[in-house]
Amino acid sequence: MQLSSQLRLNMYEEKLMAMSHNLGMNKNKRDCSSPNENIAPIRSTMNDDDASASVPAKKPRLEEEERIAVAGRVASVKLQNFMCHANLQIDFNTKQNNCFYIGGPNGSGKSALFAAINLGLGGRGSDNDRGSTVKSYIKDGTPQSKITITLTNKGLNSHPDWDDLISVERTINQSSSTYVMKSIKVSANGHQTEHVISKKKSDIDRIVNRFNIHLSNPAFWMSQDRSRSFLANFKPSNVYKLYLQSTNLENIRQSYVRFAAIIDECSQIVERKSAEVSIQQRKLKRMQEQRELQMRVESDRALIGVYVWKLIFCKVRDLEDEIKLNKKKQEVHDKLHEEWKTQYADNRAERNQLEKAVQDVCEDADLQTEEMGEAQKLQKAKTDEVMKFKDEIKSLEQQNRRKKVDINGCKDAIREAENKLKSMVAKQGNDEVKKQLERKNEEYQRISKEVEKMEIGGEKVQLEERANLIASDLNKKNKEKHETLKEYHKLQGEFTNRQDMLRRAKAAKQNSVNKFGSSMSQILSEIGKRRGEFKALPKGPIGKFVTLKDPQWAYPVEQCLKNVANNFLCHSQSDSAVLRDIFTHLRLPKNERPTIIVSEFSGKRYSNLVEPSDEYPSMYRVLQISDPDVDNLIIDKTSCEQFILLKDKTEAMNLMGSKHPPKNATRAFTSDGSQAYANGPNSQYRFYANNSRDTRPSGLFQQVNLDEAELTKEVKNIEQAKMQIDTDVKQIEKEIQALRREQQSADKEVEEFERKLSNLRGQEIRTRRSVEELQNSIANSSKEEQVTSLSDSIAELKSKLSQSEQEILEIEEKIKETEKEMQPYVKEREESAKTYAELKKELEELNRSILKFHEDMAVLDKKGDVLQLRLEKLAADEQVLYHREARLLTERDFAVESLETEKLTTPMPPTEQDPPDLTDFPVSDKAKLKLAELQKSVERASKGCDMSITHETVKDFKETLKMHRFFCRQLEEAVESLREVHAARCRGYVSLKTYTEMKVCDKFQELLEVRGHFIGGLEFDHDKETLNVNVQSCKEKDSMADRPPEDDDDGEDEEEEELEDDDSDDGHAPRRKKAKKQPKKKKNRDLKGLSGGERSFVTAALVMSLWEVMEQPFRMLDEFDVFMDMMNRKLVMDLLVELATKKFPHNQFIFFTPQGIKELKIVDGLQVFEMNKVRD
Repeated sequence: MQLSSQLRLNMYEEKLMAMSHNLGMNKNKRDCSSPNENIAPIRSTMNDDDASASVPAKKPRLEEEERIAVAGRVASVKLQNFMCHANLQIDFNTKQNNCFYIGGPNGSGKSALFAAINLGLGGRGSDNDRGSTVKSYIKDGTPQSKITITLTNKGLNSHPDWDDLISVERTINQSSSTYVMKSIKVSANGHQTEHVISKKKSDIDRIVNRFNIHLSNPAFWMSQDRSRSFLANFKPSNVYKLYLQSTNLENIRQSYVRFAAIIDECSQIVERKSAEVSIQQRKLKRMQEQRELQMRVESDRALIGVYVWKLIFCKVRDLEDEIKLNKKKQEVHDKLHEEWKTQYADNRAERNQLEKAVQDVCEDADLQTEEMGEAQKLQKAKTDEVMKFKDEIKSLEQQNRRKKVDINGCKDAIREAENKLKSMVAKQGNDEVKKQLERKNEEYQRISKEVEKMEIGGEKVQLEERANLIASDLNKKNKEKHETLKEYHKLQGEFTNRQDMLRRAKAAKQNSVNKFGSSMSQILSEIGKRRGEFKALPKGPIGKFVTLKDPQWAYPVEQCLKNVANNFLCHSQSDSAVLRDIFTHLRLPKNERPTIIVSEFSGKRYSNLVEPSDEYPSMYRVLQISDPDVDNLIIDKTSCEQFILLKDKTEAMNLMGSKHPPKNATRAFTSDGSQAYANGPNSQYRFYANNSRDTRPSGLFQQVNLDEAELTKEVKNIEQAKMQIDTDVKQIEKEIQALRREQQSADKEVEEFERKLSNLRGQEIRTRRSVEELQNSIANSSKEEQVTSLSDSIAELKSKLSQSEQEILEIEEKIKETEKEMQPYVKEREESAKTYAELKKELEELNRSILKFHEDMAVLDKKGDVLQLRLEKLAADEQVLYHREARLLTERDFAVESLETEKLTTPMPPTEQDPPDLTDFPVSDKAKLKLAELQKSVERASKGCDMSITHETVKDFKETLKMHRFFCRQLEEAVESLREVHAARCRGYVSLKTYTEMKVCDKFQELLEVRGHFIGGLEFDHDKETLNVNVQSCKEKDSMADRPPEDDDDGEDEEEEELEDDDSDDGHAPRRKKAKKQPKKKKNRDLKGLSGGERSFVTAALVMSLWEVMEQPFRMLDEFDVFMDMMNRKLVMDLLVELATKKFPHNQFIFFTPQGIKELKIVDGLQVFEMNKVRD
């Protein structure tokens, strides 16, 4: 039902577009503008005062306009057995004339000719007032009739594919009609060559629409009966009906109303369907929930049986696991012992290597030093004098420093001797020194014991061991973090790959070429539009030309060719520039622009390929490349003709790694995407395994139905796994931070212990020195002769001090003189120092390297100490593990005996075995808790579970719902689009209606001015549906000027006005004033006051005004002068000829009249036909 509504709306929109075309508003179907199309006129409202005050000017002279050829004119008419005509042919000279009068008495067949033109172009029989059906136009006594209408095909709106004339031949039978349309070419000598172009009615209607020929419009087909009825009943209501029929405005309005009603109906249908889809969605959700509940209950029941069965084996399993764990611990201990022993040996070996490396770097530093010496020698050649002065200054400064040192030494010796002398004098006979010595001895003994306790107690070893263990744990956590991040990056690669596959799948739904890039269809479309700018059209994407012969190799082929699949191949640099400009025009991001390869197109494939033997399938042989230039490009870019394909990785490794790999085979691809490079004289064997978890082909070179839902699910799963890993990384980082804080705390404890030990050792040394000094003081206090000796030494030192100070003054004077002499040579020395600075910088780099090696050696020493402590700890834990193993073996034997008893009372599930697989089964306590939870969960879920819903039911319902949702989206978009179209049409309808009315009024007034003595116009009243033709002659107006004023029917007042004399040319004629303003009756505005000829002219003017808004190459009037007298008839006929030939030379006019036309004035552009009477 929804589809049928959509089709109805589409058909309705096409009909509305056709109506707009009939009104001449759709100009896209015309080759150029119509010559009748004027600028939209400014509408002027005609009041009663203006109608009574205006006096028309004299009849203006018609200016002859340029003749413009318009396609679609009637060139000839041929009738056979049509109505009263047995055989009639009329040829219209359309090259020289555009106005044609066809005269003849009643019974000559003029109306038959009129009807034949309409019927011959596809009109209906009921539109011509001569019969209700088409077969009624066949001449009596004949089986069929034939009408041949020839139309011109030159000038504006001509059909470019056909010749000068188009002939439409309609054959009317008693039961049907047939059509033949021919194209006629006219040679220079007048010879005509024709050929049939169509026999379809639809093609006839198409060419008639192209020429803007309206077969059912009464304004263009004013038949005899219509002319009589129109002239006899020229009422405002009838004129308004003619206006609506001619302009088709009412049909357009009604069609818009029907269009809106259909849109509302479709919108309601879509809303009801959307509501049904929502209900079905909720129903599907409930079904899925019930299905999930069923599966969960069944799974839980089966799991309960498994848990009960496995729990009786758990005790034995747990004990065996503990035994195995104990053995593994023993093995780990042994393994760790060997590993750490090996690591310790490796540590020492690595340290030796570092020592050797340090020696090598030191040797390099020595060489660098020698180079510096050589550079210094080069510098020395230019700065010898400066160096001499420097050496002399240095020598003097050294002497000065030595003298100052001697002086300081003498001063210190003098002070020490004086202090010692004072002390010796003060201590003679003092008993307090002995007591002080005893106290210091006691303090020294206490501090020594404390130091010995800290050194032997083992506290330092324990602190260092704790710090080393924390460092080991920290290293393990860092490794764990590294492995986790490695897994995260691997998942990120898979996530990106799935997203690319999903994006390509969605893009390929719109256009298959989009699998090579989301913008590929736009690029190809733009290349097609700008194909004229290329010397040769680019070829691409490259993958479009490649297909697979064997689908099993799809994945390795994609791995090999994926980098060139979206490339474009251009013939020249200019073509590549145009293609790059297309990329810029489409605003493609730089990372999404395909690569452009420039290579001149040859159209020939390479013939000298170096391929391996046919024993192995090669990648080139499984490809089918449709274009030779693309074939050559793929060979140049990938060398795929030398790649062989193997299913097994082991076979690829053995074959390509052997001493004699296949000849001309450089690489082997396996079905999972792994690659093996051949071993040869110019290459080394390598193997790269494909670690990707997904080896599905993405469908670049073959049709692969990718499940978007499955891909979306995989993307979500990978994203969840990434989030889980991210959480794990954060947890590991927290643990690392905690370990680092513990490490810092342990290091501080070790440092605090060492600082405390160092302070105690220093205190011990100071105390020991104090004891020794006191002992020496006691031993020397009785030696009086030392006092005399110290006094002599002090005197001697003071003499030596004065002598050294004098020598220092002399040395400083010499330094000043030498520095003054050295100043001229300083600048030369500074310039030569730059070279030396550069070499020194390089030496500093080597020294930093040496320092780095020493730091690494310190780290190795620290690790070696930790390994040594671990080895000692392992030796202590070995006995504990042996005793634990004996106890566990005894407990296991008792558990096995109990198991055999329980097996007799417990049923075994069908999916299990004896003994069951307990690899992933939890420990006993957790298993029992899990069993209790499962039993409660099954009991609760069984109460509300509907077992009638199956997997097939849910799947079918889901597919149906998916289809309904898709249809609803399509219908909503279609309804919204139709609403926009309807709104645009309604907005344009108001302007169309106003413009049509204005153009008809202005054209009618223009035609009245041609006659010269008419005033008036057209007045529309859309509410009353009337069209008043208000026309008066000048004589009638003049006669009305002397009449007394009458009351107006509507009670309106007319102002007093002045009228100019009709015969005055100079503009200064006397003016006549009417009586005072007073109310008068409004004159009835119709044509009864006009003569027959004037009424006929006004009628013709109205019809021609309607022609102005309806474009048609020819216009026809039959018996338009039926009510005219001879005088007015000749006047009107001459006027129509003048209007047709001078005012409207681009239109064809065909007038039918039963009156005589001998008195018709012959002018250029007029052709007259006289028909003889053919029936009584």
